[in-house]
Amino acid sequence: MKVQPDRKTYIKQAILIGDYHQEAPYHPLEPIEKEIRKLMPEGWELHVTDDYDMFTAERLEAYDLCISYTDTFDKKFSVEHTAGIISYVVNGGGLLIIHAGVSMQEQRHEMKLLMGAVYRGHTDYQQLNMCVSSPSHPIMKGISSFSMDEEPYEFSLLSAAERTILMEYNLDGTTWPAAWCSEYGLGRIVYLMPGHHAASFDYPEYRKIVVQSMLWGAGLDAEN
Repeated sequence: MKVQPDRKTYIKQAILIGDYHQEAPYHPLEPIEKEIRKLMPEGWELHVTDDYDMFTAERLEAYDLCISYTDTFDKKFSVEHTAGIISYVVNGGGLLIIHAGVSMQEQRHEMKLLMGAVYRGHTDYQQLNMCVSSPSHPIMKGISSFSMDEEPYEFSLLSAAERTILMEYNLDGTTWPAAWCSEYGLGRIVYLMPGHHAASFDYPEYRKIVVQSMLWGAGLDAEN
């Protein structure tokens, strides 16, 4: 089922960057690519690659939205890649980071600052109750709280960073952020914790959140 926004058609260029199976046995790009393609807004073009050199500013500037599903916990993420992403966002690019895409910050402190949070680790895959924290935000338009099976990533939020918490979950009495967004320079950043595998996209609420994250990240607010 293809989810379409209730709006006129916009033509945008998006790039999805991740790692294929041999490089990412836990978070391979192939099944996620299939799900993202189903959700692309009408008229958008999606380009997919495992080439991290696409993270340079010169290459990213051709895209309205960069979607990161990288699994770089054990893979070098260079200072050039980091500088490219930061420059891209500061100058107006949209960055959507899904689940393991947070691994970009594993070796680069600058990415922690860009995201406004530090990854702490995760516990066992299980059912989580996702609670909407900002129902009036365009990304959460029409979304009610829901339950899903997911790998629960845990984060410490950086106090100096400005952000909007979109969704949270509670685990053993502790509330953790499950999605947030921020404006950074002229650009926009969205992080979605769910997305461990293709089955994460079986939930209609999550599919809609992904679509609305792409739109908001690319600068298209709900009222446009």
